[in-house]
Amino acid sequence: MLWNSVNKCRLGIVLLLSLLCSFSSFSLAKKIEPEKATTAVTQEKQVSNNSPSTNHEQSDKVNINLAGEEELAEKLNGIGRQKAKAIVEYRQKYGAFNSIENILEVQGIGPAFLEKNKDKLTL
Repeated sequence: MLWNSVNKCRLGIVLLLSLLCSFSSFSLAKKIEPEKATTAVTQEKQVSNNSPSTNHEQSDKVNINLAGEEELAEKLNGIGRQKAKAIVEYRQKYGAFNSIENILEVQGIGPAFLEKNKDKLTL
């Protein structure tokens, strides 16, 4: 009787192993498709013509990721040296601004500042 139960156990193990082998061979036989390559499309900046109005508009814009304290204080309405310094320090500590609205995270800069200067700000 003991011999019979041992044989049943061995038979069960053999069946289980054969099932596992058949599933693994099935999964290996499955055709693997290569990943489709994704291409990044980058937008090229528009090349502006050299008209006086275009040059004037560009000179009024302030890149908040590149401008220094002096440029920020001179070109933006409603801030002086201290707030300009706070913008530069924030940028140095946390990295570049991802959007114009992120400037609101700088202490001392509020929605009124953004409203007054939104046409002058650029990234």
